[in-house]
Amino acid sequence: MDDRQNVERKRPGVSRMVRGIGIAMIPLLIAGLYIMGVIIHGAFRYDNTFFTPEYQDQYFSPGSVAVDLEHALRTGDSELYAQLTGLRSSPIASEEKPDIVLSILIDVDDRDYFHYMYFDLGTYLRETHYIKEVKGRWIVSPQDAYFYYDSGQWMKVFAPITAVWWAILIVVALISYVSKRTAQMRTSMGYS
Repeated sequence: MDDRQNVERKRPGVSRMVRGIGIAMIPLLIAGLYIMGVIIHGAFRYDNTFFTPEYQDQYFSPGSVAVDLEHALRTGDSELYAQLTGLRSSPIASEEKPDIVLSILIDVDDRDYFHYMYFDLGTYLRETHYIKEVKGRWIVSPQDAYFYYDSGQWMKVFAPITAVWWAILIVVALISYVSKRTAQMRTSMGYS
């Protein structure tokens, strides 16, 4: 017998515990990979040609971006939308929505995102767009992985999923423990 088998026979609970901790850490590993990926992507996210003094003067406030965003949404102008987002990869504006209007500033959150609501008079649908200051100018932030990390909204998904994951692991561990204890009690009483 090698030493590893000897150790496992002497302390079988330790290897199960290490395995259990590893399984419990899976959500944290996934979150770490997500954060690392977003941070790396964030370093190359913006196109510096959209952050010149001219663009800084043109988009000096969230309101100036919100008004131009209304025009981009109405006409489906991808070039204007690219200027508004300032992203390196050229985002594509949605199809033309000639009946869309800027409705209201809903909120300014603790991460300094301005939440603007747009209302489509033809379909009665609402859209929320997020505007934030980056590199001395205001930009539209598309709802992508970077936005969800930067705005903190990813925690609204991650925290409940992690809590459910850990709750399931606790229930499985308790069921396993009770089952083993019951089997031991039956054996000690001579019922097995």
